[in-house]
Amino acid sequence: LRRVRRLEKEEEGDEEEEEEDIAVVQAFTCNAHVLPLFSKYGRKKGDIMLRKAMREHVTEYIRTNNLTNESNKKQVTLDPLLSSVMKTRDLTAPWNQIMQKVESNCGKCFVITLPDKFPITVKGDLPPIQFKVEKRTGNKKVTIVSNFEIFGIEAKELAQKLQHVMSSSASVVPGLKAGESNVLVQGDARRLASKLLLDQYRIPKTYVASS
Repeated sequence: LRRVRRLEKEEEGDEEEEEEDIAVVQAFTCNAHVLPLFSKYGRKKGDIMLRKAMREHVTEYIRTNNLTNESNKKQVTLDPLLSSVMKTRDLTAPWNQIMQKVESNCGKCFVITLPDKFPITVKGDLPPIQFKVEKRTGNKKVTIVSNFEIFGIEAKELAQKLQHVMSSSASVVPGLKAGESNVLVQGDARRLASKLLLDQYRIPKTYVASS
């Protein structure tokens, strides 16, 4: 994880739109393979690009270099640079295929926008918040909640809230990765924990594992 101090605006009029408490947007990183194209627009290796900005750069390159097929505006003539970035030997390609190929060859990341905090970027895939129910001594069940810190949720605070809604003990325990914390709750807390994360923390449903 790393914090990003500035994030490009994806849409015009963003200031007037009401944002969710937590928003997750897929973005792209400028890796060595696509750098020869995007460096023309001031991008450096590792820079984060939202989809709109990335497509604007590709569109500008095609139009500046007059690569649009005059007899078929939906087709683009591929020059050596575009062919290399797309990893193709085709001489022409439709606009949508070019965008898809360029996207797939960029690095993948996600930008998480948090209320009153700098956005967080996560490189690669973004795992959902997970619930794991285990049986302990005396056939008692406990629920381990993990992957929540990536969304800016503090372990101690989550444990306190889960303890309240479950009316049972909840504690912070070490996670599998160094420096990672999980929350352990007595009982099967999947349903109530899921509801808490969706309703109070406003985590998008896609990123909360099915309870």
